[in-house]
Amino acid sequence: MGNHPGDEDDDPLANPEHDVPDEAGVEPGAPSEAILSTRTSKAWIRLLPVLVVLIVILVFVFQNPKDVKVSLFTFSGTLPLSVALLGAVILGALMTLALGSVRILQLRKQVRRKLGDSDRKRRRSK
Repeated sequence: MGNHPGDEDDDPLANPEHDVPDEAGVEPGAPSEAILSTRTSKAWIRLLPVLVVLIVILVFVFQNPKDVKVSLFTFSGTLPLSVALLGAVILGALMTLALGSVRILQLRKQVRRKLGDSDRKRRRSK
């Protein structure tokens, strides 16, 4: 029962031939079934960053209640600073989304053309 190399006979953890079922009742040598992820688990994983961003936005809104004058083209008025900045962020995101969508459409059109050209070449060679 000491720390000597010859005392390992009584210790079931030191003897790899001694198979003891684990807490779930599964033998250690038995193949384990992997738990696959589901759509619901993926949704929860995606929801966590959204909740963190939402909390940060709420903190930002409550810490910046001061009114500021906002002018856009011929429109002007006063808004809370946080609302004005969030509006600017949303407009910037919409512009980025619009430009990105146009670029994706251009790339899809190019891919279709290239695939169409390779299809035509195959038909000619037959």
